[in-house]
Amino acid sequence: MKVQYFGHSFWKVFTDSCSVVFDPFDNIGYPMPKGLSADYVIISHEHHDHNNPSLIGGHPQILRKAGLYSGAGMKVELISVFHDESRGSQRGSNLISKVEMDNLTVVHCGDLGHIPSSEVTAKIMKPDLLFIPAGEIFTLPLEEVWSVIDTLQPRLLFPMHYGTEVVNFKLGSLDKFLKRATNIVRYDTNILEVTPELLAEPKTVIMNWRSKD
Repeated sequence: MKVQYFGHSFWKVFTDSCSVVFDPFDNIGYPMPKGLSADYVIISHEHHDHNNPSLIGGHPQILRKAGLYSGAGMKVELISVFHDESRGSQRGSNLISKVEMDNLTVVHCGDLGHIPSSEVTAKIMKPDLLFIPAGEIFTLPLEEVWSVIDTLQPRLLFPMHYGTEVVNFKLGSLDKFLKRATNIVRYDTNILEVTPELLAEPKTVIMNWRSKD
């Protein structure tokens, strides 16, 4: 399995035979990638920084509703949660994605805005890869982010949805999030192969959204 990062909450997870893209953005300051394709595109919620499937070619199946899906060597469960702590009254609904592929479990939290219920938590416990928003504004405050992380116990933790020098609206900094992180590994690339060695012990993984191609 490989992971490719484009900035914000926009990721591609893929193998030689299957691929899924999460939350492709509209123009929010990051470069708009070209030539991408996927089997599935998952949209966690309908805000412009997460819902631009037109970027993705290859006739993907676009998933934007809670439910179970399977095909192309993957199993997908989309779980309905909220974008805020008021059951969606402020910012609407959100989907947590659980994807099983290549004998690994990937969980992408979208713009999670509250601590999930015990029922939801039970479905996504101990993922191999966890993508979680770390910029606080519009999403969970950091104390609650870390509560979710501590509960889920991921092998590889990928923070996302934080402020950078290019994103054109205010979000909290990655450095603030990392004050509580342990075993931090940084990669100066936007593509990473998930190897057994990388998974051998829990890590916080920081990737560069800039392509080195």
